[in-house]
Amino acid sequence: MTYTLSTDWIKRIDISRQAMLDVNGKIKTKIGVIEPNTQFFSRTIGVLISSQSANPNWYAAGELFQAYLVSFGSAGYAEGESIRTTLNRYRIYKFNEFPFIDGQTRYLLSFSPKYYLKDIRLEVWEYMGINTGVSNEDLESSVKQVQSRVIQEAASIKQLLNKINNKL
Repeated sequence: MTYTLSTDWIKRIDISRQAMLDVNGKIKTKIGVIEPNTQFFSRTIGVLISSQSANPNWYAAGELFQAYLVSFGSAGYAEGESIRTTLNRYRIYKFNEFPFIDGQTRYLLSFSPKYYLKDIRLEVWEYMGINTGVSNEDLESSVKQVQSRVIQEAASIKQLLNKINNKL
């Protein structure tokens, strides 16, 4: 897979937050969950989570959550996948759970930073190129899902035909 063309990436989120510090520079109120109202349509995103005040040996940045609109219940969004993120490193993620709802594929992201971070910057790019990151495993999984549905539908049709034949 190559994601080398910069024109294939669109920056969708660029948000900075800071914890409230006391007079001694200790964290008084941690950074809360970041929930931008930005819809994504591609399963592949690029992420950079940076912190100016983090120690160089710190690795964990927090959890990035995928959420998608559901048409059942009273909640509005259901949690999809969650990803443990790293500090100060560019990463590319490809979501496996990619719902098709209301004729579209779309989702939101939310980010829960680690409690010990004094500052955070969340940057997210959406991959809009033609290389969607489809692998052989993705294709095999799709074929198996279609085969399973065909088998289920064939069994339903067979049951219906048996009912019709029994009534004749």
